[in-house]
Amino acid sequence: MTDNNYYLEKLKGLISGKIAVFIDAANLEKSVQGMWVDPRDIPAKFAGMQPAALSWRVDYRKLKKFFLRHAATPLLRFYTAEFDTKSHQKFLALLNLFGYTVTTKPLKVYADHSADHPHRKANFDVELAVDAVAHSAAYETFILFSGDSDSAYPLDYLRKNGKRAVLFSRKGHVAKELFAVLDGYFDIAAFRHQLLRVVQKAKNPARAGFGS
Repeated sequence: MTDNNYYLEKLKGLISGKIAVFIDAANLEKSVQGMWVDPRDIPAKFAGMQPAALSWRVDYRKLKKFFLRHAATPLLRFYTAEFDTKSHQKFLALLNLFGYTVTTKPLKVYADHSADHPHRKANFDVELAVDAVAHSAAYETFILFSGDSDSAYPLDYLRKNGKRAVLFSRKGHVAKELFAVLDGYFDIAAFRHQLLRVVQKAKNPARAGFGS
């Protein structure tokens, strides 16, 4: 059995009943941006290009199709900061068409950095936790794309109330507190062919994945 088949079978064994997929966009995109592109994974249209000129990007259409194989109507929720660009608005509109419920909020600017390099953040820990509990009657397996330590409390609550908790993230992007409250953890790299696509590196990596 190949490694890919091993992880697929492991995931199938963890999924029970209806599923909910919750995505912390900033956390997911950041964890994927740093993934190295193996030359063996370079698609034909980029043949001849160096891996350093390419990067992985989350393919949300593929992600939905992947989980549709395991549940007839997966609950898909996407949490992201608002970027005041046409490309980002188009991206969010596409997510809605794909069946995602999108939750946004403005970026908050903190005064702990310089004017040239401000600290911007939009934290969705509370929204994600409240929605996970509010919609818990609609699923048996909760799948989270994140790695934030603040997710430990709602994940622990869900498990204590009969739900299965599965996390997708990347090595180095997962808070150690999460492992004690999970039924399963998967490195996104093991599912790169099912969830991601290879693209040319974005000129503005901070917004990679958001509509381009």
